[in-house]
Amino acid sequence: MKQAGQVTIEVLLILPVFLTIVFSIMEIGYMSFRLIMLNHAAYETARYGSLTWTAPPGNRCPALTAFIERIIPEATLASCGPDGGSARTDPQSGDVNYDLVIDASDSVRLLFPISNVLLSRPPICKESREPLHCTLHAVVRMPIEHPITR
Repeated sequence: MKQAGQVTIEVLLILPVFLTIVFSIMEIGYMSFRLIMLNHAAYETARYGSLTWTAPPGNRCPALTAFIERIIPEATLASCGPDGGSARTDPQSGDVNYDLVIDASDSVRLLFPISNVLLSRPPICKESREPLHCTLHAVVRMPIEHPITR
């Protein structure tokens, strides 16, 4: 019996599964990179906000939003400033110091055609407005630095 074309049929059956696995690995790596960048941007924004906090805490949200957008232009702040509930009492120091809590998010467009359907709702992603996007979140808590007064 001749079996001409058997290899072609086997490749056609296995190739989509193999490419889906490869593209999914690449997509997860891309999302991990963006999550690391978002965590770093949230940390730097919290650090900037805690070091530039003024005694009468005005609305710091525009300054902190502009700062995080310089690092990642697509990033947004879900909460910033005391009005957004981000200045919280430090649990270790009682009512003396406050922590600045930065909640940043970034909507990432998934790149590959097959894997983006599978990965558009993984546990790392929150609900997104667009179907093939993944919204990443990073929360950083930083103590607000106050000068020592005696």
